[in-house]
Amino acid sequence: MINATHNVRVIKHIDGNYDTYANFTTVQNALHHMRRMDFANDCWYIIDANDNRLKLDANDKLVVFNSLIGY
Repeated sequence: MINATHNVRVIKHIDGNYDTYANFTTVQNALHHMRRMDFANDCWYIIDANDNRLKLDANDKLVVFNSLIGY
């Protein structure tokens, strides 16, 4: 039996705060979910299991993002 941990988070920046939108087991699952949204490049981010902060750039590529203040 596999015990999947949902420790990859998709977060959204709303009015100066970052709120968790959804939890996933892998970055790939989170990325697939984000790419289905038209506005994923604007204010949505992925925090992986190692607390790396990721976002989609203008070319729809996942990049490390080091500017989530206070998160």
